[in-house]
Amino acid sequence: MGEQVVIERRFNGPPDSGHGGYVCGLVAERIDAPVAAVSLRRPPPLGRPLEVHRGAEGAAALLDGGEIVADGAPAALELTAPQTVSFAAAETALASNPWFTKHPFPTCFGCGPDRDPEDALRLILGRVAGRDLMADSWVPDASLADEQGHVTPLFVWAALDCPTGAAAIDPHSGPHVLARLTADPSRAPIVAGEPHVVLAWLIARDGRKSRGGSAIYNAHERLCAVAEGLWIQLRDPSLVGAKV
Repeated sequence: MGEQVVIERRFNGPPDSGHGGYVCGLVAERIDAPVAAVSLRRPPPLGRPLEVHRGAEGAAALLDGGEIVADGAPAALELTAPQTVSFAAAETALASNPWFTKHPFPTCFGCGPDRDPEDALRLILGRVAGRDLMADSWVPDASLADEQGHVTPLFVWAALDCPTGAAAIDPHSGPHVLARLTADPSRAPIVAGEPHVVLAWLIARDGRKSRGGSAIYNAHERLCAVAEGLWIQLRDPSLVGAKV
């Protein structure tokens, strides 16, 4: 039997499927490249083994019964992150989050307002006054870190996911799901217990497709990680959990 992974229920996005950024990170861990692009092909199931497949030229995939759940490969990311804001400004921005009281997935590991920040990322970005940006403050929990106290790339991928959607998705539209995440998660260490700022911005919208950028800065205004997410609006909101 080859390598397998199991997505624990803690790491959900929608209630019954895996958090997109976390699942992308599971794939990216198996890609030997500093930058990778990972696509979600179907809802990642929770609580059961998924097979790991390694392909040519550094590619990797997760399979469920022979069907591809997510696959990725080395990539390039040409994305310029905007100048950061202060930790205090990021904290203040939370109050303007448009989904806080009407979140489609309130228990999402990445951005669900009903989650405990000691058990989830709970990154809830709001508009920054005077900037075309969204932001939230973040002090990563120690449970996300390795022996050196650095947040692992797996959880950096997870942290970069929902912010891209917060900026990309029109809050007056219906539910969207992550289709692809391209990330550079290791520009500088993200240290558990220390203050960071998470930024997000709109890149483009085209019909049902929306693209957003995200970045994580440390207290010294150093860029630690950056990503671009592609989101697709579901034609039918009842299809949450169905193949995009």
